[in-house]
Amino acid sequence: MTVVLVAWCSVSIGSSPATAAAAPTCTTASVRITDYNTIVGAGSVNDLFWIKNVSRQACTLRGYVRVAYVGVYGMGTPYKDSHRLTVREVHSYGRDGNDIGGLRKGLPVPRVTVQPDGGVASFWLAGTDEPVGNPPGRCIVSYKMLVWLPGSSTSIAVQPLRANGFYWCGGFAASLLLPGESGSDPPMPLSYYFGTPS
Repeated sequence: MTVVLVAWCSVSIGSSPATAAAAPTCTTASVRITDYNTIVGAGSVNDLFWIKNVSRQACTLRGYVRVAYVGVYGMGTPYKDSHRLTVREVHSYGRDGNDIGGLRKGLPVPRVTVQPDGGVASFWLAGTDEPVGNPPGRCIVSYKMLVWLPGSSTSIAVQPLRANGFYWCGGFAASLLLPGESGSDPPMPLSYYFGTPS
């Protein structure tokens, strides 16, 4: 007589999103920040920045970056003895006036997962490069921006676009960090903002 015993077992391959370990927060060592492109017109400046994950592990970001500049006060001021500047920064939840990008009204602040090996999150800075108000806001000229990721105490140095600088008068508004390259929700093709390259 032959007896056959069959054992049943369950094998899980991979993990479901519900049980997968949450990706860690992005650190200054895991990302690079670049000034992707700028839209300037009628005194309005909208500057799009990319945060690229250069590590081999997904990481997350939520909220707003904090920004500071190293440079000089006043357009036309000789660029010597550059120093850390005081520039007013406000947070912009969605589109406001001439600002571009941001989150669709009514949506919660997202936790953005930035995929490994080149995944991108993005944000906009918006303001003016003309002195406005009474008295007019103080203007700055800078060739070095310092960015702190949400919750980080260490900054990342960011250079402006080639042959350009950072010019703000009276402060700027930072949009929320959002997934993808366009800094907007819903996402937009980059050609919507910058046209089709010729």
